Amino acid sequence: MGKIKSLALIHGWGGDSRCWQPLLEQWQSVAGTFNGTGPIVTVDLPGFGTRINEPWPQTETLLAELEAQLPEDCLLLGWSLGGMLAVQLAERSKRVGSNKVRALVTIGANGRFVASDGWPAAMPETVFTDFCRAQREAPAKNMQRFAGLQARGDSEMRGLLKTLKAEVPAAVPQSWSQALECLGSLDNRVLLAAPAVPTLHLFGEGDALVPVQAASALEVLGASCKVIPQSGHCPHRSRPAQVAQIIRDFVGNSLGDSTFGSASNSAAPLEKASVARAFGRAAASYDAAAHLQRAVCRELLSRAPEHRAPRRILDLGSGTGYGSELLRKRFPDAEIIALDIAPQMLQFARAHRPVSNAYVAADAEQLPLADGCIDLVFSSFALQWCYRLPQLFAEIRRVLAPAGDVLISTLLPGTLSELEASWAAVDDAVHVNRFLPESDWHSACVANHLQTTTAVEQRVLHFDDVKSLMRELKSIGAHNVNREAGKGLLSRAKLRKLTEAYENERTEVGLPATYEVLYLQLAHSAAAASALDTLDALAPG
Repeated sequence: MGKIKSLALIHGWGGDSRCWQPLLEQWQSVAGTFNGTGPIVTVDLPGFGTRINEPWPQTETLLAELEAQLPEDCLLLGWSLGGMLAVQLAERSKRVGSNKVRALVTIGANGRFVASDGWPAAMPETVFTDFCRAQREAPAKNMQRFAGLQARGDSEMRGLLKTLKAEVPAAVPQSWSQALECLGSLDNRVLLAAPAVPTLHLFGEGDALVPVQAASALEVLGASCKVIPQSGHCPHRSRPAQVAQIIRDFVGNSLGDSTFGSASNSAAPLEKASVARAFGRAAASYDAAAHLQRAVCRELLSRAPEHRAPRRILDLGSGTGYGSELLRKRFPDAEIIALDIAPQMLQFARAHRPVSNAYVAADAEQLPLADGCIDLVFSSFALQWCYRLPQLFAEIRRVLAPAGDVLISTLLPGTLSELEASWAAVDDAVHVNRFLPESDWHSACVANHLQTTTAVEQRVLHFDDVKSLMRELKSIGAHNVNREAGKGLLSRAKLRKLTEAYENERTEVGLPATYEVLYLQLAHSAAAASALDTLDALAPG
């Protein structure tokens, strides 16, 4: 893709370019990612903001006008209606040959704003019709209600609602009804399935206007999405620093290679076959070195809901069977399925801990199990090797029984930070596996309608020397298997430099190795079915 030099922003229905001010105050951190020195263009749509007296044009006329306003080589941001128009602008920019749009981010923008038989994750048609009627008959009252819906579901609701209500104009023009008709008519599903430029779609977890289920619906089309926890329809206003960080990461990834989107949808930095081989070779040595893994496994099981007796349990990434053995003691009557990507691990478990009812060699992202057949999914220190989190949790949700539970422990960025920093003093190769941030895990769960509780714990191990640490990592199969890993044997010169650098981290008890542990407790979201119900507040009366 071409270099991004500028920024263009398009607001949503009922707002104007003032909505971007909190985000623009954070923009310097984003602009530094691509050295953007070009203009920042905030567009007011016809009939809104500084253009409040202008009529709303036909859609094609509007798109041509907007395309003419875009600066060269821009990152285009669009919110709500502005996001849906931005998708069409990116395609138009490419089609007419101007190529002004180099990358696109939408916020709170759906494939279709109004639901249809083929697109239920949207506002029900009857609710939208009632809202349009209320806008024609009592626009001032309707806009106050609309401000409440924009703020609903956001942890900063009170302050946000005050700001939104203050921005409603004293006289709401009739052109806003025509803009609503445009919003209801737009259908971007085909364009989202084959985006014209690198594109990322952001959604608020508690959005009362564009339900969060739209994120998973878009991902089915192949779109890259990210859900922002504890936010409603306006995360760029309530969480501008977080949104700026997400955009910065997206732009950095987009400029770096042809794969784009959130980290949870980006290309994995390793081959699953390499992971399987590494753990297969470690099957015999794993137990003797896996002290941390056993401790975290016990902690994870302690988080299982009381007074539950699952009939069928999936030990996902079962390894040598230590977790299966704990599960058997806790749930003696359950059917346990041990599933792992490394057949040698399953062979070891069958020979040394024969407590499971079935042993299945498979990838967690492609589970060979029937829908709704598992009452408890248990996975300790296995899923950090998965980088397609939306696909992973779509599979977990698919096999989970309606009243089932999920317990997961995994690793976060910051794990082995001392080793990573010490290697940085030696060379530029990748020596520590990449771990996805907590926000990616949470977003993927929410997008797949999973009620999510998280907890983070830091555990620190200590070693006498660097060789002991690296020997342990290899013994448990967790050594470096990245595509960009340095190849060949570790030379004496490099080992000496690594040792000297790591010595700067030494404490009284030895060389530290930090592990950032994430615990996830999941269940089918009780809120999923009611997400659209909140839209009923749009109806008059």
